[in-house]
Amino acid sequence: MPDTRPEDLIRQLRSLAEDFADVHHLTQRTGLLDDDAILMPLIARIRTTQSLTNKAITLTLAVGDSTTGSTTAGRSAIAHLTGAARRGNDAGGHLLAAIPAATALYRTPRSAPRPPRTPRTSAHHLALRRHSNAATNLLWDTPVICLDAAALITATLTTPTTAAAPEALPRLTDPQRAAFRLISQGAVRIRQREGQAPLLDISVPAPTITATVEALERKKLVTRDTSTSPDDGQKLVLTTVGQSALPAIVLRTTAPSRPTPAPAPPRRRTR
Repeated sequence: MPDTRPEDLIRQLRSLAEDFADVHHLTQRTGLLDDDAILMPLIARIRTTQSLTNKAITLTLAVGDSTTGSTTAGRSAIAHLTGAARRGNDAGGHLLAAIPAATALYRTPRSAPRPPRTPRTSAHHLALRRHSNAATNLLWDTPVICLDAAALITATLTTPTTAAAPEALPRLTDPQRAAFRLISQGAVRIRQREGQAPLLDISVPAPTITATVEALERKKLVTRDTSTSPDDGQKLVLTTVGQSALPAIVLRTTAPSRPTPAPAPPRRRTR
């Protein structure tokens, strides 16, 4: 069982989010592999997905055992982690179901004459694509769900005396609230070269756009860390106002129940 200190849980949840983002990116690229290279990477991704799912379950139990587990934010974090574990489990199931198709496409030994390549419209390719797409869809939201759980636990570290009253909060749209939670976990950087529009560098596949972040800057909830140059990427951090508003904003987050969006390329940099 991991350490149940809130700071340790937050660190592990951030790491889990990045690991889920990596396996999402790899799963998305499964269809680009050659027939004779498909099986072993698929098995490796199943093993990784199962390991991350087990870690999500372990962290769910750890949050329940922590001092934050009995708080409203802690209960919401548990609901989020349960959703992340469920998505990881379902994604692993789809990848496992793709094994027969990948086995049929796998060609060994390499020294033997290679038979004609199976058409990409074959039943094996269609089954592999169907299960890979389903796993990619499920893993798309999982990193953000883990970071949302981390944001909820972070909110419990803010003392009631510094928390902003709900009526004093700036009005935020749902995309702005989602971007605010990502920024609170250090998942967003902004890069800008001279004469060019700013680009966002996001550590998870989240549909956050520059205009949304700029709106949060105008509302004085977030600011850029100017200790690094725009060329290298400046981390977005919460202002004092943003830190005091964090509990009220993240507690509006509901447990993950929205339908999984269609697959899209990882948005490491978006305009």
